[in-house]
Amino acid sequence: MAAAHHTLHRIFLGNVSCYLIYSEKEALLVDCGNSGYEVRIMETFRQLGLDPGMLNLLVLTHVHFDHAGSARKIKELTGCRIVVHRSEAERLRRGTTPIPRGTRWKAKLLVALGRMVRPGIMRFPGAEPDILVDHELDLSPYGFQGRLIHVPGHTPGSMVVLLEGGAGDLLAGDTFFGLEGKLHFPPFAENPAELLESWQRIRSLPAGTIHPAHGKPFSFERFLKEYPDAVERYGQPGAGQSKVES
Repeated sequence: MAAAHHTLHRIFLGNVSCYLIYSEKEALLVDCGNSGYEVRIMETFRQLGLDPGMLNLLVLTHVHFDHAGSARKIKELTGCRIVVHRSEAERLRRGTTPIPRGTRWKAKLLVALGRMVRPGIMRFPGAEPDILVDHELDLSPYGFQGRLIHVPGHTPGSMVVLLEGGAGDLLAGDTFFGLEGKLHFPPFAENPAELLESWQRIRSLPAGTIHPAHGKPFSFERFLKEYPDAVERYGQPGAGQSKVES
């Protein structure tokens, strides 16, 4: 199937965003928010004049409740196929994931409080995945110019979506955060050292704009400029143990 021209549309879902990519005949959704947000996503299809049945793939950048919570319902409503990294397929089926560790002192405090006060916060309706990714997945057979790339660190199976043939949009999930006045290194990560290694590899991608799930988009050039500071704060890639921000 030849890849067609596509449109990128951001859907705000409370404190997280998902991204709808669509052409005349196909649509692809990147993440889907928490349980219940399928209502807003379906309404977005109607507002754009799109048929929800044209949704071919639901790509989950990682399996956390605020990114995968509506997956089961959206699959039921549209008949789409769910794409996830193989290492997180069982998490998706169970509908539960661990709370990631904090990479900064404030985030560490929030994690500790969350584990005490709301231990079930990472639970959501489980769903059956349809397509499992190991390293990369070419999206051109599904009608889109782009690929999924495995970038572990925030979670073991975190992925980014690189849209090619245009502005080089990189849909980053939680591999980056768009927080004002902060480094874009995520405040939460299951393996910060591994995440820094993924950042190192991402530097070679032909990207122009990074679209995080939390916060505002920013230029790839800005990421490249702040990368050395991230290494200084969080440790050398491959060091095994990363530093944390004081």
